[in-house]
Amino acid sequence: MKKIFLIMTAFFFSVNIISAQELVTIQQAVNAAIKNNPNVSILEENINIQKQNKRTVTGDLIPNLNFSAGWSRNNTFSKGTTVYQNGIPFVLGDQTTAKSNYSLGLNSQVVLFDGFANYRKLDLSDQNIEASVLQLEKTKYDIMMDITQKYFDVLRKDRIVYINQDNLKTSVDQLDKIKVYVEVGKKTISEVYKQDVQVAQDELDLESSIRQLEKSKVDLLNAMNDDVNKEITVEVKDVNLDMTLGDLFNIMNKYDRIDDLVKSALSKRYDYLLGIQNIKIYETQFNIAKKYLYYPSLSAFGTFNVSGNQYDEIFNTRVFTFGLNLSYPIFQGFKLDVNSQIAEINIKQKNEDLRNITQQLKADIKKSVIDLQTAYKQIEILERNITAAEQDVILSEENYRVGYGTLLDMQVAVTRLNNLRIERVNAIYNFFLAQRQIDYLSGNLKY
Repeated sequence: MKKIFLIMTAFFFSVNIISAQELVTIQQAVNAAIKNNPNVSILEENINIQKQNKRTVTGDLIPNLNFSAGWSRNNTFSKGTTVYQNGIPFVLGDQTTAKSNYSLGLNSQVVLFDGFANYRKLDLSDQNIEASVLQLEKTKYDIMMDITQKYFDVLRKDRIVYINQDNLKTSVDQLDKIKVYVEVGKKTISEVYKQDVQVAQDELDLESSIRQLEKSKVDLLNAMNDDVNKEITVEVKDVNLDMTLGDLFNIMNKYDRIDDLVKSALSKRYDYLLGIQNIKIYETQFNIAKKYLYYPSLSAFGTFNVSGNQYDEIFNTRVFTFGLNLSYPIFQGFKLDVNSQIAEINIKQKNEDLRNITQQLKADIKKSVIDLQTAYKQIEILERNITAAEQDVILSEENYRVGYGTLLDMQVAVTRLNNLRIERVNAIYNFFLAQRQIDYLSGNLKY
């Protein structure tokens, strides 16, 4: 009775704790993780920087306009001397002169033609923005999968705690029955001690599973960049443990067309799309380098200046100049040619990276489908084993009651059933996690 009282007390205490905990759904966990992740904030700022860079490139397409103003003063001192003209000496005294100059000016310049490299720079700015957006979405997508794994780990361990609680209650019930058998003289007191040891072991298993659950919650909160001391509970409805084998089989069959999954991945996966975008960026850089290498640059300029020795005479002298500048790079220490070659090499490297991503995606999808099929087969076998184990428990309990079987037989049967139930929980969560992994790899993971 004391054991039952302790278990019931612990149960009601845990219920009160759960009621005080914050319920977190997987959607809320994903949203919090994305909101709190510092890398997401950095990437969002990077997008803003790329947009500002585009404004700068756009500004290079229109004429610039600069204003200038100046003032200078020239002081000249000449020492006196004697000058001879026609043999007649003339004495010149010391002379000091001072003259000021005031000026205002406007100048403007614009590139008229450089092989249209300036317009390609604008295209490059748009491509850099798109690459930054894809990098941001890829980061969010990876966070989503990371949270899914940790959230499922909490669900898995929460269910294991429930199974261990049920197993402990069964052990305590068996202990109470054995005590009754001892009171009526059917069993010896040593049986009580043996079962009490089993109860203690089950208590330890329960306590250990509770600690593992708490650690998994810490991992989830840490992935969410939230307070790890927060008390939370997860929404168990996110995974339906009551699905039949037929339901699981139907889910598994949805993922049997690997070619379709790969095709989906190549059209939706952000890492693949980012790889394509990087190739476009390097192709544009290569195109720009080629234009600077082979095309001349033609620019127009214009200046307007006014000046005078007095500030109120500043508009007395006015000069307006305009013209064209044509330049063509003949030799610059191989700089332009090297830039072109570097861009070409980068294109080849990025194409190779893209092929590696494609190959890795195909391999990962194939392995995840195998994991899904393996988990289903494990569940199917465990269902049979659990049915047999339940019958073994009933038989061993009855044999022990009538004196035909031993306490050890009954304990082994109960322990085996409990282990099989835990294995089934692991297999079910492995099944659903493999399903989410396939969705992630094929670009279809959503919440």
